[in-house]
Amino acid sequence: MEMERRSTLQMSGPGSPVWITPPPKPAPAEAIRAKLTEYRRKCEERDNLILEAKKAGFSEVSIAELTGHSRTTVRSVLKAHGLC
Repeated sequence: MEMERRSTLQMSGPGSPVWITPPPKPAPAEAIRAKLTEYRRKCEERDNLILEAKKAGFSEVSIAELTGHSRTTVRSVLKAHGLC
């Protein structure tokens, strides 16, 4: 079991040795649940910022450019809140 988690050394001909690290084990369900919950919270923050920007007079294009989201994403957030 312990050997599976350690990196292994492989020689690939002349030059420096290459260290091979085994792939990470899948995260437990509780860790995934926490990550998904955090993601939902971030999306809610994103939506609130988009709405705030639109109410402040920013155009869809400028909001998209400033946030790095597509205009489609910005438009869908605005539409979901009746601002488009």
